[in-house]
Amino acid sequence: MSEARPNLPEFSVSEIAGALKRVVEDTFPFVRVRGEISGLKFHSSGHVYFDLKDEKAVLNAIIWKQQARALRLRPEPGMDVVCTGRVTTYPGSSRYQLIVEQMELAGQGALMALLEERRKRLAA
Repeated sequence: MSEARPNLPEFSVSEIAGALKRVVEDTFPFVRVRGEISGLKFHSSGHVYFDLKDEKAVLNAIIWKQQARALRLRPEPGMDVVCTGRVTTYPGSSRYQLIVEQMELAGQGALMALLEERRKRLAA
C-alpha cells in the first residue's frame, strides 16, 4: 500500500471532470470517425443515440434533434459510416462521446451494397 502524499494538490470530482473536458475538446475540436453503428436509439425528443464501433473499441455518439433532421442518411444498425463532429465528455457519468454533425456511408462499396439491398427489398 502506498503512503499518503500530503503535498499533492487535492481536486474535487468536478474539477477533474472539467479539466478532462477541456483537454478532450481542445485536442479533438472537430474530427471524422469511421465505425459501425450499433445500439441505435431514436429518442422521442428527436435526438439519436448510438455507438460507433470497430474491432477494438466503442465510442458513444449523439446526433442532436436539429442535426438529425438535416442528415441526408438515415442511420441503421450495422451501417459502416464516417461521422464528422466534436468529441466531448459528459461529466455526469465520466464518459466521452462524439457529437455528430454529419454522417455519410464509408466508401463507395458501402453505398453500392446499401442500394443493392434496397433494390432487392423493393423487388420482393
